[in-house]
Amino acid sequence: MNQSDLHLRDRAMSYLTKDELYSIEKMLGRTPNPFELNMFAAMWSEHISYKSSIKWIEELPVNGNEVYIRAGEENAGAIDLGDNLACVVKIESHNHPIAVDPTQGAVCVGNINRDLIAMGAEPVGHFNILRFGELSKELDRNIINIVIKAIGSYSNNFGVPVAGVEVLFDRSYNFNPLVNIMGIGIVHMDKLCRAIAGQVNQSLILIGKKTSGKGVHGAGFASRGLREGNQMVPDTQVTDPYVGKILMDCILELRDANLITGMQDIGAGGVLCAAVEMASRGNTGIELFLNKIPVVGEDMMPLERMLSQTQEQMILAVDPENLDRVEQIVRKWELECEQVGMVIREQRVRIFNGEEILGDLPLNILVRGGGAPVYIRNIKPRGKKAVPVAAEDIPFVGSLKEIAKKMITLPNISSKKWISEQFDTMAGNSNLGAEYAMDTGVLLVEGTNKAIAVSLNGNMRYGRMEPRKGALISVAGAARNIICSGGTPLAVADCLNFGDPSDPFVYHDFVESIKGISEACKGMRIPVIAGNVSFYNLTHDGGDIVSIIPTPVVGMVGLIDEISNLMTIDFKRKGDMIFLIGRSDEDLSSSEYLSVMHLIEESAAPKFDFEYELKLQGVVSSLIRDKLISSAHDVSTGGLFVTLVESALPGKLGFDITSPAEIRNDAFLFGESQSRVVVSVSSEQETGFIDFMMEAEIHFSALGHVTKEELRIDDVSYGFISDYERMYEGSLGKLLDN
Repeated sequence: MNQSDLHLRDRAMSYLTKDELYSIEKMLGRTPNPFELNMFAAMWSEHISYKSSIKWIEELPVNGNEVYIRAGEENAGAIDLGDNLACVVKIESHNHPIAVDPTQGAVCVGNINRDLIAMGAEPVGHFNILRFGELSKELDRNIINIVIKAIGSYSNNFGVPVAGVEVLFDRSYNFNPLVNIMGIGIVHMDKLCRAIAGQVNQSLILIGKKTSGKGVHGAGFASRGLREGNQMVPDTQVTDPYVGKILMDCILELRDANLITGMQDIGAGGVLCAAVEMASRGNTGIELFLNKIPVVGEDMMPLERMLSQTQEQMILAVDPENLDRVEQIVRKWELECEQVGMVIREQRVRIFNGEEILGDLPLNILVRGGGAPVYIRNIKPRGKKAVPVAAEDIPFVGSLKEIAKKMITLPNISSKKWISEQFDTMAGNSNLGAEYAMDTGVLLVEGTNKAIAVSLNGNMRYGRMEPRKGALISVAGAARNIICSGGTPLAVADCLNFGDPSDPFVYHDFVESIKGISEACKGMRIPVIAGNVSFYNLTHDGGDIVSIIPTPVVGMVGLIDEISNLMTIDFKRKGDMIFLIGRSDEDLSSSEYLSVMHLIEESAAPKFDFEYELKLQGVVSSLIRDKLISSAHDVSTGGLFVTLVESALPGKLGFDITSPAEIRNDAFLFGESQSRVVVSVSSEQETGFIDFMMEAEIHFSALGHVTKEELRIDDVSYGFISDYERMYEGSLGKLLDN
């Protein structure tokens, strides 16, 4: 074996195990050559094959009346909106690259856009789900600033509005921030494209930028923990949102001309992965001609040509009679356009470099659901008891007024305006959230009176000790937000961020989280139509490197069938009554208040009654439909006081409420009891509202009324809304600017 072959073999074996090599040789009946080993290393990586997660993911519910394309069938899932329109949904993570180079936040935006475009959809909204480390550390503050700038640079220049941002901070992410992005696209049903190469003799056309040679084995890199000295880090990928936008416009023209029979974006695994997955769906085979791939440097090695994760590239399956027309249109847009492969009848993957055959493998053994391994790893509960914490279990810490002011400035509670203002929220005129204060992001469906409501949820505190309950609460909370916005929940996209799956404790948390999501989705009859798994997220704990805390996040899509049914969170006018729907108790478990004011990070998740939650959502939905309330805002992180302030801020109003005698005040104001919604009711609505609630058989209570601008609780003045606005809106920016 020559030096070059030894290098190729060593490179592949840095990502494959000895057991996997044995399986490969057994399935092939021969020893694979070094180049073929690298094909396996890419396709069998955790990032592409989902080998440690696929067994459990398959237990998630994927069917529903509105589901048009199910999870795993294509680049993204799709739901039927009626009127011949489909909503295309995708969620992705880009955690490992950002831990190494925070500027790679832009790559995640580009990846999401191309996943939607590959379905023939036009992106209409992004939703950023971000987890960062402690703001007390300058390094983490710098990372945050760079990531936000990078994400904003791509999305703003591409022209897709950022319609929602959910940001939380915890020391668990000090070394390994999480960047998850959910994308929404709209397409006419008859224009949907599929990632299938199903017809023999079709040409595979690579369009977009020249292949960079960067990001080689990016899939393998994302499939191992970041520890110093244990792996090669791929070169930084270079993004170009202007070319990305041109590529989209070109694709949409090709789509409208019916010239695309199959399409896939180039992501982790490069041209190899994209072409193999298309052929696998079409039950065909492929031949790839690496020497025909347009490259930035002619000295680029064949492996780099095949596995480069070049940005702003797509591969198309095109019928022979349409080749000239496709090339004409692509050249008009001044993009690269080359035939780099062919669809063949035999279900094999053949890789050519000129006349030389570098690899020749059965296609099926490379792919998920075929020969790719499936691991069911060891599971072990952590053995720590999840202890509930009630108000009586902890001392009262002092002035409620001072606590209230402190709570409103905490990074996990205060306004994320400093971050969201760096994103273009108005591009395309589809984002209604820029105009209204709502529990969700809301995107107008052009040409209709409908809107898409999108909610993001994933409080990592709740899953720290009870991952199943924490995940269940995340799904319920996302659905509650959509209900409070006047929508009907339709589908879930989840992003599952965990540590090392070979750690039995981590794998237990992962499996329990999947079960929690599944239980909630089945109970609500909401299918999962898109998802992503990100393992090997590690952080520093003193001198040790440990897994991050369990961080499943849930994105949920709902439909507001008439814009007139849209419900906002803001109090409308002085004198309106304020009611709380749902029950409060002494539970302080896993609350922000408990963590920050009492320094108790490990406790049970909040009490949760799933059937009660379903009943609450039905009641709130009916109240909105019958126009019996003027605002609705669910109680979540920070508790009731934060909810009231957030409802008062948009109209610069105040509130005057009375707390119940049977619950300690700090638990009532700052506890995070689940299944609660604050509503405001006008004098004209009040009789109808009370009559309805008396029949609803669910807890409700009058808290007080909306005031001009003062905040009063139990006849004590807590100050004025202008003071809270200054604290709430400005605290995060002050921390990040220093």
